[in-house]
Amino acid sequence: MSERLSPRGSDLKRLCDTAAEAVASAVEEMVGSSASGHMVKMGADGTPTKSIDSAAENAVLDTLRASGLGFKVLSEEIGEVLIGEKPDYFLHLDPLDGTFNAIAGIPFYSVSIYLSQGDFHFGYICDLARGGSYYAEAGRGAYAKSGRRLQVSPNADLSHFSISAYTLRPHTGRIAGIGDTVRRIRTLGSTALEMALVASGKLDAFVDLRGMMRVVDVAAGKIILEEAGGIVTDARGFELHLDCNMWQRKDLIGSNGMRHADLLKLIGGGQN
Repeated sequence: MSERLSPRGSDLKRLCDTAAEAVASAVEEMVGSSASGHMVKMGADGTPTKSIDSAAENAVLDTLRASGLGFKVLSEEIGEVLIGEKPDYFLHLDPLDGTFNAIAGIPFYSVSIYLSQGDFHFGYICDLARGGSYYAEAGRGAYAKSGRRLQVSPNADLSHFSISAYTLRPHTGRIAGIGDTVRRIRTLGSTALEMALVASGKLDAFVDLRGMMRVVDVAAGKIILEEAGGIVTDARGFELHLDCNMWQRKDLIGSNGMRHADLLKLIGGGQN
């Protein structure tokens, strides 16, 4: 429940709720429309910004401006922007994670927000299609919208793992070892939401072997998954350090922690 957060965490959760509601409203009529996929510019992350991305980003930035707080924002579309005279928080933003799904009318896309200041860290993900949300404050646990505390699955049987996984041509073989071992693989199309599903115990792991990790995609998911008891590393098993580099070009493995080392070995990574 929200009272498990610090007063500051509770305030920021309300701000994130407001931002997510603004995004949902801004994109509602655009979802499933071919016009929503029109390119309006090249985004700061090096990929095309579609009209629906721009609408989502503007909705969040307008909410932040109206809050009276100061933010240094790193966003997938606009890049770095300063809100207010003095930033109170550094904010990593992916205003629409799952753009393809949204344009196609597939109900699996999200907004991802990560706020930090010194040793304070807060992550928030909203499932825009269904209205659910996930959030975490460092040291205080991870929660769903209902207030239910999130906990990764206790599954330690790799042959019964259900995972979400991504790879990239021409290196699709990297996923073969995992595919031959786990029970099922899904590719759902929204990194943030998929990490939240691992945090919720609905999936056992998330594997991204594209080598194209964007910090704004995973910052919120990382803290939520870790606060739910999971582990997040790169493909060699080293801790991920999130910074201002939009495109770190790394792989990412997030799991319930029960067989993390085995997953790393199956993709040829891990520390000897």
